[in-house]
Amino acid sequence: MADPLPPASELNVMALGPGGYRRSVLFLHNSYYHFLYLAEPLRRRGWDALSVSLEPSSGPNECFYHGEDVNLYHEDPATFTARLQMLVKEIPRRFRMVHFAGDGMMSVFPSGQDVGPRREAIPWDFIALKRAGVKIGYTVAGCNDGIAQSSFSRWSERSCDKCTLKGRADVCSDLRNLAWGHKREMFCDLIATEMLPALDYCSGPKTFREPLTMSLDPEVWRPDLEVPTRHRIERNPSDILVYHGVGNYFNERYLGNRDYKGTWAVKLAIERLQAEGYPVRLIFVHDVPSREVRFLQVQVDIVVDQLNCGRYGANARECLMLGKPVVGNVRLTEENGIPPLVSLAECPIVHATEETVETVLRELIRDPERRRKLGCASRAYALKWHAADAAAARFEPVYDWILSGHSPNEAPVIVPELSVISTVS
Repeated sequence: MADPLPPASELNVMALGPGGYRRSVLFLHNSYYHFLYLAEPLRRRGWDALSVSLEPSSGPNECFYHGEDVNLYHEDPATFTARLQMLVKEIPRRFRMVHFAGDGMMSVFPSGQDVGPRREAIPWDFIALKRAGVKIGYTVAGCNDGIAQSSFSRWSERSCDKCTLKGRADVCSDLRNLAWGHKREMFCDLIATEMLPALDYCSGPKTFREPLTMSLDPEVWRPDLEVPTRHRIERNPSDILVYHGVGNYFNERYLGNRDYKGTWAVKLAIERLQAEGYPVRLIFVHDVPSREVRFLQVQVDIVVDQLNCGRYGANARECLMLGKPVVGNVRLTEENGIPPLVSLAECPIVHATEETVETVLRELIRDPERRRKLGCASRAYALKWHAADAAAARFEPVYDWILSGHSPNEAPVIVPELSVISTVS
């Protein structure tokens, strides 16, 4: 069988680290679209960098992805297994790091991935890679990734009580979350916690807390996107459009009487503001593929993200990059005297809770100049902290730091000048 990966000679590979080694990383599995967009600017910097997916292109999570450099999935189990075996043999010959995503996905092979809450599967392939000198990196998936439910609930003032996953021990519990965190700690050299609070296994020497791998292409999320006809929202010139999105609104795993994002409060606020005579409309979006939802996001005037959990996710990142004023619950505080994140301290998201969102929206509706300034600040912030080129410039010294034998939590945090990044506004 032919090599499953394109040869390095086709990728303009030439970047050398401080020790004279070739910089190289294989991004494994999918972290939404982030690995795809991070690998590309790393290649422009001379890296051998590829994003590799092992999922079928018609899989249940495809709506969150934008593709990958290489997809090794095959519907024939024997062919698929042969491809995976060749990949494991190729990695130590070519890559100095494997950086993966997916809670429980610490293996190339499905048989080595976790299905039970104790996270007991033995990742024999990753053990072999580590013995061969390959570094292992990981990007967290969310608030249940290495953080006990009780810890996150305490820090976020019991936001977990509003989550549809509470009571689902197979998805989120102290046992499950900490078992995975312990497993990460045993095998990983780098854990990119991507701005999660520094709780439990999302703190410590192996973690890098500032934004690192969750990158966006500024050209994909341009403020001047041309909107396809089928996605155009009819509106009057005086209308103020407020966007609120829930990615899994009708997913059976998330159905129930809980409301983690505070959707009920957003809807009620809009109804009350309409009753007061404000020309405001709610654009409520759910279950729209990631490639298409940006065409709706770019048309609105205000975005309301989540109102409970204290940090922000993909929806907010995308809308910040599109240059939109974003409203959400942002909690700067950390426990145990840990300093707040530099990135979060600069974040222009307007803080709101379920109780205050109506007041916050009313103020923004009344003040178009403030909305304009917030939109400019959103784009600038996203370019600085989430643009793919900025992420690549940050990832490179962290990679060099780790390969030099240092702990990720002491790695330098590089923030490139905006002049080197696309700044469409």
